[in-house]
This record gives sequence, structure tokens and C-alpha cells, in this order.
Amino acid sequence: MPSRNWNDDDELMRALREALLPHPEEQHVVAAARAAFRWRTADADVELASLLYDSDLDQSVLVRGPLHGTPRTLVFGRGPVNVEIEVSEAGIEGQLVPPEAGEVRLVTASGADAETTTADEVGCFAFPARRRGPIRIECTLRGGRIATEWITA
Repeated sequence: MPSRNWNDDDELMRALREALLPHPEEQHVVAAARAAFRWRTADADVELASLLYDSDLDQSVLVRGPLHGTPRTLVFGRGPVNVEIEVSEAGIEGQLVPPEAGEVRLVTASGADAETTTADEVGCFAFPARRRGPIRIECTLRGGRIATEWITA
């Protein structure tokens, strides 16, 4: 490596810029950090539904951990409304309880590639299996908007 002239301000600034750039293998970390920073200004009208049940926690007593390929059932609640979902290799199927029609969005951490569907009159909805990583479900109902906590699908 050639010796650098640290007395030259332009060369010093180039060397500092190179040192501070993330390595290409670390770029996914930078992208995730930027996505998390964008969520700090999330819509204040959306109420957060808390995790009430996770079937993976029931399976934690198994010696070898959760069974692969077994669907994961999660229940989120906010006030009188529950969002029940089942995450499997086939996708995500869910239901709003009590049953209510509404708009349901599947949001990723980047926020750029959300999918939208509708919950039918008995509150059922589904998303095909396309997502990996952190996701959350946002529901627009007559009583307002709620969103689940982030989960890894």
C-alpha cells in the first residue's frame, strides 16, 4: 500500500470517507437501521395491539425446540379487538375477533413493499408466503386502526 500524504487535507478527507463507509457485507445492517429510523415517525393514529399468545412459547418446553414446518399461532389484542394469525410456509392466515370486515395490511420493516387485502364479513384474511424477516399486521376497522407488534415470519 502506498504511503499517504497526511498533510494534504483532500487526501486525508478521502481516507476518512473510505474508513467510514460500510463494507458491502454490512450494508444490510445499514439498511435495517435506516428502516428502523423511519418508523420513529409512525402514524400516531395507529394503536398498538399487544402479543397475548405465541404458540412458539408453548413449544419451548420441548427438548429440541420448536418443530420445523409447524404453523405458528399468534394472538394480538387491543381493547375488545383481537387479531389472530397463523404463520406457516403457505403464508399468513388470520381472523379479526369479534368478526368485522376491514382493510388489512402486511407491512415489512422497510415499509416499501406492503401488501393489502380485505377481511371478509367474518373477519378472515390471508397473505401468500412471500415475506421473510420482521413484519406486522395493520388493520383499519370501523373503530379505528390497530397494528400488531413486530414479528419475524
